[in-house]
Amino acid sequence: MSTDEKLFGPGRSRAFSPYLAPGERQQLHDLLNPGAALPASFADELRTLARRYIDDGDSIKLRAVCLLVADLCEQGWQVAVESDRITFQPPGISRTDEQSVDDIKVRVRATLQSARRRQLQEPSVRNFLIRVERRTLRSGHRASIIDLIDDGASLAKALRSIEHLPDDEREIALKGIIDPVIEIAEAGAKCADTGLPLIDIWRYFRHTWAHEYRSIPGRQMMVLIRNAARPLRPVMGIAMLASPVMRLAARDTWIGWLRDAAEERVRSEVWGAGDFGASLMRRIDSSIDAVRWDDLASRDEIADPGETVALRLEQRAAGAAFARDQQLRDHYEAHRGADGQVKPHRGVLKSAQPDSDWRAASEDLLFVRKRAESLAQLLFAKGMLKGADLVREPAAGLERLFATRSGQRALDIALAEFRKAGLSSEVADVSICGAVHPYNELLGGKLVALLLTSQEVRDAYSRRYGGQTSVIASQMAGRAISKPADLKILTTTSLYGVGSSQYNRLVLRAADHPGLPYDIKWGAIGKSLTGGFGTLHLGGETAQALRSMAMSRHDSRRVNNRFGEGTSPRLRQIREGLDALGLKSDAILHHATPRIFYGCELSPGSRSALLSLTPATDTYATCPDIGAAWRRRWVLNRARREETLQALERLGPTSVRASLHADADGQFLLPIDGG
Repeated sequence: MSTDEKLFGPGRSRAFSPYLAPGERQQLHDLLNPGAALPASFADELRTLARRYIDDGDSIKLRAVCLLVADLCEQGWQVAVESDRITFQPPGISRTDEQSVDDIKVRVRATLQSARRRQLQEPSVRNFLIRVERRTLRSGHRASIIDLIDDGASLAKALRSIEHLPDDEREIALKGIIDPVIEIAEAGAKCADTGLPLIDIWRYFRHTWAHEYRSIPGRQMMVLIRNAARPLRPVMGIAMLASPVMRLAARDTWIGWLRDAAEERVRSEVWGAGDFGASLMRRIDSSIDAVRWDDLASRDEIADPGETVALRLEQRAAGAAFARDQQLRDHYEAHRGADGQVKPHRGVLKSAQPDSDWRAASEDLLFVRKRAESLAQLLFAKGMLKGADLVREPAAGLERLFATRSGQRALDIALAEFRKAGLSSEVADVSICGAVHPYNELLGGKLVALLLTSQEVRDAYSRRYGGQTSVIASQMAGRAISKPADLKILTTTSLYGVGSSQYNRLVLRAADHPGLPYDIKWGAIGKSLTGGFGTLHLGGETAQALRSMAMSRHDSRRVNNRFGEGTSPRLRQIREGLDALGLKSDAILHHATPRIFYGCELSPGSRSALLSLTPATDTYATCPDIGAAWRRRWVLNRARREETLQALERLGPTSVRASLHADADGQFLLPIDGG
């Protein structure tokens, strides 16, 4: 049993004693110990109570704890308050003999829907939905976003009209009914059919998802899939490509970015020892070249690092970290407002500009620390790799590296550099992917996932991000650095962790579909039986309260949403707040919901190309070819099923609006007046 499973497995209790004075502890006990079973309105009552507290002194602690408990209760966690501690127990996805996999999915979906319903009732969200649904004069005619929701009854009628045609004629006729095209939702771009901003269209359909809509840091490319064969090109599905998480064991093992996986591939001769050894050396040299070092080490130390240079660099990093901590405290005292809020400390450079002084920016204390830490690691690895003589005796040299602790550390550093390079420009996470009504009944989610591998999406991603000056890399290098955006790998995570998924058996074989240059395959690459870390189960109000708690505890704002400060500002803010309360942040952030991880190589050999072991292909499948293969593989037969056609008839504008317009109790109101 793994350490995570022992500590955080589904159904395992987690008990903590928050930092509270005796009086505060008694208040908390009175608030959170209703005695009998929790009433259905308990979470809402807790939130109402929490909003009465002001963020100063003792109240800030009680406010944060109340909001945290409200979120966890709503997500199905069992919470109990004893005299000296709080006990939390996550629900996980274990099931009884009477429950089916679908029952578990319903239960998980219900917990996610709570936060989504609250968001849909927020005035800003309600106003947005009303605005885009209102029929308004746009692009010369009156239009509404409702026009972009296909009518399932009309679609079913069209499919019935071709069901008796011979197979070859029916396939051609089907393209006249369903012809998917890709549209990228970019700022300023508008729909040619309705005049609506494409980003508003994407956002509207995103609100129909099971969980609330949150903005995320980093890269994010919004994708619309539309049906060019139907009037006004209705939306079939949406997707988002986002920055991948830095560390994900299942993905990193699948690609070969972890030492055990790399060793297995070298020993099994999947990777040649000579090729792998040479690639390691090139990677370390490239990474050193990407760090400004003239103020940290001598040219001789860079060329032939000795044993003392790494220690000196680590000391330099520690000194810069101490100085920056004091800098943040001074900023906190100087900029704290009457309401207790503190504007972030963003440093001199907030974005890349043509006249940016990257050399000066590299001397910011944050980047002095980062440069010194990085260079210490890289020079240690370079010394070890040179000592292993990978040029003349690659197999023996790798054997020594894999066998010794210092060699293993050097390999870990080099592989981590491959990972950083790949994640920065060649790997994307599919954070949103699926069909909208009525196309979910035709397995439109599979279509969306497949189209993300297309030449059109790769080109759009390259146009969006290729050649951009990287703020972090440029401050590390002390000069302007731009990177290509050459997508090779897509990954994603299941929402439920049980049962089937739209990615299961998602394969289009070139042998069956002549237009495809190679097989397109999504597949499971690993799973986490005990869940993982994240903030999906915690709301925005709770995150804000925990951030205030962290600032109060540290007398500084240590998370400033600044490039280079670290990944996932929201996660770090919440972690600091939980730690400041005396709660073990890992145990709260570990959601105990198992996950299945999926991956897709956008062309054969993409994983090896990420380690510079094989060249990347320059031929990719196109949207028309993938659309034709999807129709042939799934839609032709499915559109003949009467149960599918009947289900289509029940879906369309009314079903979409019903999912968005709920009363205070979460009940959908039908019918809804037209827009």
